This record gives sequence, C-alpha cells and structure tokens, in this order.
Amino acid sequence: MAVGKHRVDKKVRYGKLKIYLLIFFLLSTLIFIILFRTNYFEINNIIVYNNNVLSDDEIISRSGVQIGENTFKIKISEIEAKIKKAPFIKDVNIKRNLPDKLLIEVTERKKMAAVLYMGLYFYIDEEGVILYTSNEIDETYVIEGFEFESFTEGEKIKVKNDEDLKRAVLLCGLLQSSNLQDKPEILYNEKNFTLLLKENLKVKLGSGENLSKKFSIFMAIYKDLADKNIDSGVVDISHDGYPTYSPFGE
Repeated sequence: MAVGKHRVDKKVRYGKLKIYLLIFFLLSTLIFIILFRTNYFEINNIIVYNNNVLSDDEIISRSGVQIGENTFKIKISEIEAKIKKAPFIKDVNIKRNLPDKLLIEVTERKKMAAVLYMGLYFYIDEEGVILYTSNEIDETYVIEGFEFESFTEGEKIKVKNDEDLKRAVLLCGLLQSSNLQDKPEILYNEKNFTLLLKENLKVKLGSGENLSKKFSIFMAIYKDLADKNIDSGVVDISHDGYPTYSPFGE
C-alpha cells in the first residue's frame, strides 16, 4: 500500500508540475504579446528637460528614437551614448515612463571662454571641452597666446602648457563671479598672464601661481581706479612686492 501511495503522490506532483509549467508558458506568452505585439507600450511622447542651448527637437533627433517605437525595444545606454556625442551635452539620463513616455534629462556644458588661434575662436567650457568654433566673437572672455597641438569639437582642447590653460579658465571663472561689467581679454605669453580692459587698462598678473589672491588684489585696485575715474594705465601684480600702478606714457 505504501508503494502504491507513493506512486500516486508522484503522479499528482508530476501532474501539478505540468499544470504550473503550462500556466507559466501561457502567462509568458501573454506578457510577450502585451509588451511587443500591441501598441500599449509604443512611445507617443518624448519629453526633454533641463536643456537651454540645444532644442528638444535636436536632442530627440540625435537620440534616434521614433514616435511609435516600442519602448522595450530601445536600448537606453545606446541612446544616451548618441546624445552625448553632441559637444554641448555633458551628461544625459533617460528613463521610461510607462506605458508610452520617454524622459530625457540632459546636463549641458556652459560656455566659459573663447580661445583665439589662427583667426578662429574655439569656444570651450570650464573643463576645456570645445563646444564649437567660429570666426566671430560674442560676449565672452577671450584667451589669446596658446599654441595648439590638436582640436576636435566635443573633446578637450590640447595645447602646449595645458596647466596654464587651466589657470586661464580659472581666471575666467573668477572674472565671471566678480560681476565685472567689462570682459577683459586674457593674454598669455611665456607663462605670464595679462588682462586687457577697455583697450587702455593693462593688468600684469605674472604667472598663474596664487591667481585667486592676485585677482582679489586686482579687484580692489580696479575699484579704487574706477572711483577716481581712471580707466587707463598699467597695474602690475606680477611680482612679490607691493602692486604698482603707472599711467600710460610714464
């Protein structure tokens, strides 16, 4: 009797297993049909946010995603890689908002300065990534005097004395945070920095060492000169001693 009961129990368990497998197969088939054979998960809205420079249409175009495409057939990592090829895009995060929306959040690079070389302006961000090139200048800081090794839009600019270029970009950041109305040109020559303001005021900063301290001294002197209606001359903060000022021609 015990052997017979064991065989019956075994058959019952086997029968239940077949039922479970059948149910699993049917559910899997149903899920597959819902996911890939119906229009329930077709993308009908692509939302782009946190973008200011690039338009929604440009970012969507770069993504390669089409309205009506099944949301589960797209590869998020591949789409993000496509969008990040745009020089102005620093980072991108894409999420599915089921059933039919795709959310694209971007982090854009911010234009910091234009590096002048061979008559062209190479617009870069704070990391030195080239955003675009132009033969015209807009309202931004100009850095002049660096020798290029190579340049490609969307990649970091390669110049001789790369550390000094980083100092030049730091100087642009200091100028930007100072709310100085004038946008001085930054000249680089033999590892020394000079600011040109209003074409008549020259500020010698020397090397890029202690740049933040030198800039603070410059701002104090600049305010004093402005209070005295002086907008020309040479301010020298390049040496270790006291800063000096001399009018042009003296």
